[in-house]
Amino acid sequence: MGPLIQAEHARPGDGPGMKGLGRHHSTTEKRRVKGHSLFSGLYELLRQRCPLAPQMYRQKATYKAEGIPFQSKINMAVEQIQNFQSVEGIHTHPLMDCWYHCKQVRRAAQKRGWDVGGGLRSNRKMPINEADGVRRWASLTEYACLSRNDFEPVVWPLQQGGRVIYAHIVRSKVRKLGACQVLISRESLDRPVEQVRCWDTTLLTRLYPEFRFAPLRIQSLVLNADAQAVVNVPAIGWGIEVMFEDNKDLLGSDHYQVLSDKAILRFWTLIACISVFLDEQRAQIEAGMESHVTSGDARRAAHDIHQRNFLSWIYQQFWAGATPTDVCALLNANSV
Repeated sequence: MGPLIQAEHARPGDGPGMKGLGRHHSTTEKRRVKGHSLFSGLYELLRQRCPLAPQMYRQKATYKAEGIPFQSKINMAVEQIQNFQSVEGIHTHPLMDCWYHCKQVRRAAQKRGWDVGGGLRSNRKMPINEADGVRRWASLTEYACLSRNDFEPVVWPLQQGGRVIYAHIVRSKVRKLGACQVLISRESLDRPVEQVRCWDTTLLTRLYPEFRFAPLRIQSLVLNADAQAVVNVPAIGWGIEVMFEDNKDLLGSDHYQVLSDKAILRFWTLIACISVFLDEQRAQIEAGMESHVTSGDARRAAHDIHQRNFLSWIYQQFWAGATPTDVCALLNANSV
């Protein structure tokens, strides 16, 4: 699949003279906080994930104060799609959350011959036919007032095992986006309509025999695909949420102590490189197991290997006749 596009906030900034600071909405604290906004994406293919190059988003006031030309998040998303180098022979399908789901980003993907999809806000509008035959635009929330029979049980794929949700698929148009298949999902048929979630995808009429969605290995998606096949599309977007969570909790992407914007980007890039390494380790471990392996499992496994190698090296030094003073000297020389 293609790049998953999303911006995420890093840690609040409190250092004097720290570049790129602004006031951004924090989904964790549910309020605006002073800090940095990280724009990034994720490329997922054949059960492996690779984060795209990180960028720092600045608000207009911050751009002006630092003398840098302003670039919106939408422009960043368009630029990333335009410059993205996909794997040859694989059909690319960008997914994005509702913040980036707009005509500019969609057109950028379609110009490259890609399908595109992502989250939809409940106030998005789609055409419906009234009983008298009049056609009008209605919000997704209004349309989602369907009967229980209009939803069917499907499995929302998860790496550790799927869970059952209820889905309704309709081929339609979304205002300012165009033709697509709209997915409306509910965790339970007893929950209120305000809790439905909506996505869409432009996968409509073409058959892609070499198209693969990792980790689900879907070989093809065609017009009027059943609900399960369409549900599999947005489910993959959860990978970028996992990436940001791992980068923060596992790799400390919000614990930098540097001041310049270049140094912060270098720090984020180093975190991305470590993330690629751990995902490669995770894939190797998972290949010989039936259960899902997390990046945390891969990190612990890599740590155990290096610890055993270190102890084996010390053992070999003592076996060769080295004294504790000799080993300390070797360790000090290697640490310089």
